[in-house]
Amino acid sequence: MSASAIVLLLTAFAAGVTGAWSPCGFSMVETLGGARGRVGARVVRTSCATFALGALAGGAITFTLLGGLGALLGGAGSTAALSAAVAIALAAALGEALGVRVVPQIRRQVPEPWRRTLPLPLAAGLYGILLGLGFTTFVLTLAVWALAGIAVAVGSLHAGLLIGLGFGAGRALPVVLMAPRYATLGQRLELAMAERPALLRRLRLADGALLAALAVAFLASGSASAARVQSVARRATDPSRGDGGALAFERLGGAGAVLLAGGTRSDVQAQQVALGGRWIATRSGATITVRDRASGAAAYGVDAPGASQLAVSARWLVWRAPARHGGDGLWAIVPHTTSGNAGAGPTLVAGGTGARASISRPALSGDRLVYATATTSVSRLVLVNLRTGRRRTLLASRTTQLSQPSLAGDRLLFVQSSYCAQRLRLTSIHDPGRARTLLTLGATAQRDAGHEPGYTSQGREASRCPAGTPGRTDTVLWTTALAGRAAYVTLLRPASAGGAPAAARIVRVRA
Repeated sequence: MSASAIVLLLTAFAAGVTGAWSPCGFSMVETLGGARGRVGARVVRTSCATFALGALAGGAITFTLLGGLGALLGGAGSTAALSAAVAIALAAALGEALGVRVVPQIRRQVPEPWRRTLPLPLAAGLYGILLGLGFTTFVLTLAVWALAGIAVAVGSLHAGLLIGLGFGAGRALPVVLMAPRYATLGQRLELAMAERPALLRRLRLADGALLAALAVAFLASGSASAARVQSVARRATDPSRGDGGALAFERLGGAGAVLLAGGTRSDVQAQQVALGGRWIATRSGATITVRDRASGAAAYGVDAPGASQLAVSARWLVWRAPARHGGDGLWAIVPHTTSGNAGAGPTLVAGGTGARASISRPALSGDRLVYATATTSVSRLVLVNLRTGRRRTLLASRTTQLSQPSLAGDRLLFVQSSYCAQRLRLTSIHDPGRARTLLTLGATAQRDAGHEPGYTSQGREASRCPAGTPGRTDTVLWTTALAGRAAYVTLLRPASAGGAPAAARIVRVRA
């Protein structure tokens, strides 16, 4: 668990504990503790357990939904989202330090008739849910509102669940500790809580200190994110990873390729190169050759006229080339891996339906093939099991471009580009909707200023991009590779109309 996640959990827990000073908190202690003489100690303990479970469930519901809302808004992982979370935490910390009145305030208590009409364990569980939800009863600290805003800003279901569980545990702990000992300890603590407002003030100060620490942790995580981007190779593109940490890439402008393996750097005379397992596949002209990377011995060759991009795994070779019916297609082959040429002919596994759709560089892992395809109306990432022929769409979007996939086991790396930003994202093929952002750049689109030069900007349309969105850039997030905890991406700057040459470099990002 990261430092920011630990501080987030502690902050949520402290905010929940502070909530025990509310009328509802006092009521819960009296309701459960005062019933011991009527229902017995065992029922009280059971009721305390259902109350705790209810508080955890209520907290998880509220803050996970808020985290999901932030994810739907699309800012998760961006600089703007991190800046918003830091600003919210600092503002609330200052408010707690100054003892600012909690606004807005929800002046509502739990339904009193439940304890008289329902079995005590059931009533306690329902009371726990209401208190865990956070915003259905009195709010005693600005930290609760701040955590809600932070959950939306971070835009992560995991972070929302973490906040919810911490808050629910904090709401439950004072009640669970005081109610079973109500006659000896509970009443004395409850009286001190009611008659000594300085206790609440100290708790709010503690909430403020934790919120300030949370802001520092967010800033540190942002700095770490920036620091984790490391340059790997200049004037290079199209990275590919193999076994043993081997990395291959192509020199910019078609000047051959390079293989980095075992601490040595080797030049590869080829237009394209791809690694997969122990194999290295290269294309020279219309011939694709697959060799054993350790020995250099050629395993097989394939005639592939028009081939432009390669992918290889222990069992498969896939390349992009024109299809017979127009447009690009992806061709796959199961070659013999002993000697000579491939046994069976290549099979068209994607594309070939005309020039209406573009198809990306293929990505292979075992029997799985992933590629991006785009038409004028929709962009998709498609997964194909080459052994069974089964295929499914992992992600689709009509408002953003999905491109440059790489695959390593169940993990999928891809680029998502919109009018506002470009993002390098990592997800799982089993739950592709839960992607996290590893790197963010501004968009390459030129945005209209909304007015002619020298004229007033009054009345121009507001930007559709959230505050803090990175500014426009000439750099494109291009081809990717993925292995272990390392994600690679090409930062490409195309040649400009003014004559500036193209530039590219490969960077590594911690995944």
